[in-house]
Amino acid sequence: MRKSITQPQVLAREGAVILTWYQSTPLFSGEVHGEFARFRILRKQVNFVFGEDYQEYFLGLGPEGAHVIHDGPLEAHNRRRYTFHDDTAESGQTYAYFIESVSSGPIGPLPVRIRDADVWWSEESITARLEALCERAGQRATLSICGQTAMGRKIPCLTLGDGPRTIGLVGLIHGGESGPELIIPAMEHLLDEAPELLDHVRIVALPAVNLDARQAQVDGTPWYLRTNQQCVDLNRNFPTHWETTEFGYGLDSSDPTAGTYRGPRPASAPETAAVLSVFEMQRPDVVFSYHCLASICGVPALTSRYAEQDADFAQHAEALLQPFARGLHPDLGYETGWLGYGCSAGSLPAWLYERYGIPAFDLEAGADPEALQKCRVDATDRALLEDYQLRHARALREVATTLAT
Repeated sequence: MRKSITQPQVLAREGAVILTWYQSTPLFSGEVHGEFARFRILRKQVNFVFGEDYQEYFLGLGPEGAHVIHDGPLEAHNRRRYTFHDDTAESGQTYAYFIESVSSGPIGPLPVRIRDADVWWSEESITARLEALCERAGQRATLSICGQTAMGRKIPCLTLGDGPRTIGLVGLIHGGESGPELIIPAMEHLLDEAPELLDHVRIVALPAVNLDARQAQVDGTPWYLRTNQQCVDLNRNFPTHWETTEFGYGLDSSDPTAGTYRGPRPASAPETAAVLSVFEMQRPDVVFSYHCLASICGVPALTSRYAEQDADFAQHAEALLQPFARGLHPDLGYETGWLGYGCSAGSLPAWLYERYGIPAFDLEAGADPEALQKCRVDATDRALLEDYQLRHARALREVATTLAT
């Protein structure tokens, strides 16, 4: 059955929801007869659970129980395109929208989630904070572009400090996880509160690798996004043991339809190539890669599975993870179980270990059950994020102090 509306889209922007759509080709090309004289916009709040529900939640979802938020005319742009702004949507809520023309049934659902811009940083916010930090640091900082995403977004790399020892920080390998909201404030804290450490230590940060997926989350995609826009899991795409098929999460990393797809070849993703280019040149002493969910992460941490029987590496890795964990959780004391050997084939920590013997950690969570419970369902709020920003600032300072002595 032909529809009156085509290409409906929904976007979250600055706390509002923007709906756009076009007259379908048959109606635009023929006689409209008043079909677009008025529109009804319906909005339905849904009990979608981030991290558990995905696109399937919205398949077949109807408008039953939806509220009419607009019933009247809308002006067409270029005689065909319509836009509707909903300024009454609430942050932290997930909605399904439906559009009706005069005689059509509801077109939808159009799913969207409204996120707090102070918790989920956009590409624009990330760029602004990096530029401000670089300007304040003067000659002690360099902001460069190390590559582009699959959609052509610029991947930033910030180097801070002049020391001979190097700490690598990597964020947003997975777009729905963590990175810039923790990394950039931690670097700001180090510059402001312990600038003397920057004479001994250099920080090389790629806070936002998978910018395409992160911006999609900011723009309202309700479900957790892991892969890049080529459907490649970047943490299975690094050129180490890449040919080994992984079966974690009940998925098959050789399957292009799986959320852990390793890609058609090693380092096929442009985001992976960007990370490789930085660390092949910089050779850090340690790398922390920020994961978990919804803008926060912590310990336990994971390192390369292939290092589990390497006693010398284990000793070195523990010596660097301990100060980081101490900064995160000074009240708990270090637990040996906070280091796991679970990073799989094609992961960044596995590549850094195989290529250079560098201790690298995927930062997850679990030491703080309450925080984990919140971030798992995209309930990280400003207070929780601010707490974790302070924790990560302490953690980075502790590692910098360890390397400086």
